[in-house]
Amino acid sequence: MLRPLEPQIHEVERQIGKRIILRGIKTPDPNMRGRISSRPGYLLLEYRDETAGYFWDCDIIRELLELVRQGHRDCVVYN
Repeated sequence: MLRPLEPQIHEVERQIGKRIILRGIKTPDPNMRGRISSRPGYLLLEYRDETAGYFWDCDIIRELLELVRQGHRDCVVYN
């Protein structure tokens, strides 16, 4: 069974021709929501992951994917 965001992730990977790696992060900055980092051969999408097992982070992942679609490759998203 596919996780809820997998089809969107695969679509963006096909569009940009690179693999996307998702990683939940903990950060002391309460305003930082996520970031995109271009790495050789893939894009790293890191999202603030504060509550294990709860899917509030799906919104920020969708936002990061949309930024990638728009051409962003290195950026940080704040509240």
